[in-house]
Amino acid sequence: MRAAEALLVRHGEAARRFLAAAVTLDQPDRPALVAAGVRDWDARAWLPALTEGLVDGTWKPDSRAHCRALLAPAPSLLETLAEGDRPREKALRDGIDALDDAELIALLLRTGVGDEDVLELAQRLLAEHEGLVGLARRRTEELLDAHGLGPAKATALAAACELGRRLASAALRERPRLDGPESVAALLAPLATGLAHEEFWCLPLDSRSRLIGTPRRISQGDIDGTEAGPRAFFRIALASGAVAAIAVHNHPSGDPSPSAGDRAVTKRLVAAGRLVEVPLQDHLILGDGGRHVSLRRDEPELWR
Repeated sequence: MRAAEALLVRHGEAARRFLAAAVTLDQPDRPALVAAGVRDWDARAWLPALTEGLVDGTWKPDSRAHCRALLAPAPSLLETLAEGDRPREKALRDGIDALDDAELIALLLRTGVGDEDVLELAQRLLAEHEGLVGLARRRTEELLDAHGLGPAKATALAAACELGRRLASAALRERPRLDGPESVAALLAPLATGLAHEEFWCLPLDSRSRLIGTPRRISQGDIDGTEAGPRAFFRIALASGAVAAIAVHNHPSGDPSPSAGDRAVTKRLVAAGRLVEVPLQDHLILGDGGRHVSLRRDEPELWR
């Protein structure tokens, strides 16, 4: 019944209605199809597609069964998964950290929409918003514009993203020890996630490399602006009683590769830190997905 399959591909829903009427009839001729609600023109044009499945105008049993199978809805993504591999069951068995981004979003949304199950809806949202970071950047009113997200689903997603940001802020108040680029990136990456602009922070440190207070935002926007210069940076560090400091900024593009401007700012901060006896320990650039660059580690010549 390749002709019937090609008919469905070529003519979509109209051909589906034709075939659905045909399989209800023992002898699907034109008058019977028209009586079943098929347009006369469609019946005349598409009956030849059934020829190989008929004998003397009557269905062959296997051909009729094949056409019925063509009309059956395709299983949803969730239905293709073994019950234990569905998001909720997988989280209970393997832990919540075993779930990928789409599975976590599916747990939040709970139900799908229309002909999409909840996992398909989650995957589409990630694709339409350029991944988890892009989705986290959307305001609630922007999420409401996405197909399949009503007020309940949109606010659930927005609340989850906000909880992540607040958790990151709460962790900053515990005076973490920042003794390497990875510890700095782990601490600051959640705050930088979702930012559509650059921000530049000063992290004042005590004698044990612990953060004093919280990261101070020096500027928003272009890091070569005057507010990202040594005066603003070390005024904050000195006022905090810091014995050293770390500079951090994000790249909204997601690529943490340093620019010429990043290197120039770093050299100025290094020189100023020596003058005020509050050395710059490092300058980190944050990208997306946890990616980061440590200029102290990758370009130590900037400290000479």
